[in-house]
Amino acid sequence: METGRLEQLIEENYQNIFLLSLKMLKNREDAEDATQDIFLKVYENISSFRHEAKFTTWIYRIALNHIYYMNTQRLKMYNNQPNKHEIRTEHNEDPADVLVEKELFNALEKIIDGLSPKQKEVFIMRYYNQLPFKDIAKILKKSLGTVKSNYFFAMQKIKNELEQNQLLEFQE
Repeated sequence: METGRLEQLIEENYQNIFLLSLKMLKNREDAEDATQDIFLKVYENISSFRHEAKFTTWIYRIALNHIYYMNTQRLKMYNNQPNKHEIRTEHNEDPADVLVEKELFNALEKIIDGLSPKQKEVFIMRYYNQLPFKDIAKILKKSLGTVKSNYFFAMQKIKNELEQNQLLEFQE
């Protein structure tokens, strides 16, 4: 693959890989390091890329493998740290609305953390990265039905937890 094309593909995928890393690692610095490491691996291993799958499928597989590796190398020390995400507010926003939004955001993050690993990775790739189920199935090497099922159960758990904590009311 020519260098210019590789650089273009990396640029097109950088933001999504960073977001995936951030959601899975829960720490901005670790996500930045992971993203750089992932793209270094992509660069070093581009000759092994077989055009049987999409480039995005290949790169997400590398990303997930690296993220899992990072998680196993750390002794879960980041799991007990407070969330480092910030909610940006406008100066004229009602502080009560900002508090409610922050509370909802923190509750959602906690619920996502409580999903099974399979549900969590499918949810993040579908909800945050907006990948099609078909691509997620290829990345995870799972059947399309399994991926859809994991997403469905993740969404059910999130909905139930939000309702249970009275943070969201669903009208049927």
